[in-house]
Amino acid sequence: MSKKLIYGPVPSRRLGFSLGVDLVPYKICSYDCIYCQLGPTPATTLVRKPYIPSAMILAQLDARLKEGVRPDFITLAGSGEPTLNSEIETIISGIKRLTDIPVAVLTNGSILMDETVRREISGADLVLPSLDACDAEMFLKINRPHRDISFKAMAEGLVAFRREYSGKIWLEIFLAAGINADEAQIRKFKVWTDRIDPDKIHLNTAVRPTAESYVYSVPEETLAIFCEIFGKNAEIIAPFQKEAANKGQMDIRAKILDLLNRRPCTLADIASGLGSHPNEILKYIEPMISDQEIEARRVDEKIFYRAKRTEAG
Repeated sequence: MSKKLIYGPVPSRRLGFSLGVDLVPYKICSYDCIYCQLGPTPATTLVRKPYIPSAMILAQLDARLKEGVRPDFITLAGSGEPTLNSEIETIISGIKRLTDIPVAVLTNGSILMDETVRREISGADLVLPSLDACDAEMFLKINRPHRDISFKAMAEGLVAFRREYSGKIWLEIFLAAGINADEAQIRKFKVWTDRIDPDKIHLNTAVRPTAESYVYSVPEETLAIFCEIFGKNAEIIAPFQKEAANKGQMDIRAKILDLLNRRPCTLADIASGLGSHPNEILKYIEPMISDQEIEARRVDEKIFYRAKRTEAG
């Protein structure tokens, strides 16, 4: 049985219902971000190749679409950095032949310094790159990039992409308390966001367990102040609000809860047990933690989820 490359549609805080497409194997990435919800990157890489062939991806997507699924976006993302797949241009054009559903690329932005990569993703309707640092020191601390990626080259790549790309850019900035989230740093960020000129700036913070235990969330009232500094196109990434409580969505939550009532599990355990993609499970973990159905515990650098016990239980 071939690897499941298409997951969802899952409720996304930015994209409504998103049908995810995996372009690279687990944790093939150019960064080792301290906040990554999928855990540490074993070894960062800049090698671009057809990690997962475009024909395999498009065949699985075609089959999924023929089931009648109609998401708000088809999102190229998954388990690592999608632009490392050297067939991404073929994948985007292939999706366009299959459907008129808009295509989004969720990228860390690290290799938009490469003119070829910028051209290859230009067929997407929406690109959502990240900018988590405002200088070289912060870049090394938060993103822990491959040794051949400099902050300036990365940031200038985002500027160049805005100049060349005619679609929408929604720039995400992940803020961690005590690390990159004070007013002086926000004003340094603004120098770059003014140059990049994205259509939207999305401020994000820790809402799920992260790769490193010292990553703490920024209060919403502080994020609101930062939005004012960035300007009218800045917004806090809000919890998913779209009506999502259909039977299928609730069934998944019930299955996760049933599994965790029996024993604590890692994200990989849950995904394997339910035959789902880890990113798909993550979309349900967050609201289940917020609703106090489950809780997360870190044990020996692994994050385990378990059903939250009531006082009666």
